[in-house]
Amino acid sequence: MPITRATDIALRVLITLTGASKRRTIAQIAESIGVPERYTGKMVQRLSAEGWLDTTRGKGGGVRVSKAGLDATPLDVIHAIGEGWPTIDCADPPCPLLIRGCDLRSILANAEAAFMECMGNVTMAQLRAG
Repeated sequence: MPITRATDIALRVLITLTGASKRRTIAQIAESIGVPERYTGKMVQRLSAEGWLDTTRGKGGGVRVSKAGLDATPLDVIHAIGEGWPTIDCADPPCPLLIRGCDLRSILANAEAAFMECMGNVTMAQLRAG
């Protein structure tokens, strides 16, 4: 299962903010995760819409992770961003190896299930970056 760039940025934002003791600006977050402010800002909006970030405008404002964000799992983030599924789609375009009994599809399905189980067994609070 591929992790898209959007998912990667979302995970970086949440992990960075779990270790933050105070609100951070988009610029501070972008610098700490090595992503342009424009992309960081878009991801902050998406994560905020999920209820995982609290945002405050104006002087003294900024972004911080919410209780729901601390309790979210990386798997929750992957599903919310909604990108990267499936690893390989054997049906589009149709793979002629399917009719010959190729086992790759089942092996990939097993690997994806194991990956998702691992990603669902840890919370963002446990992944804090300090």
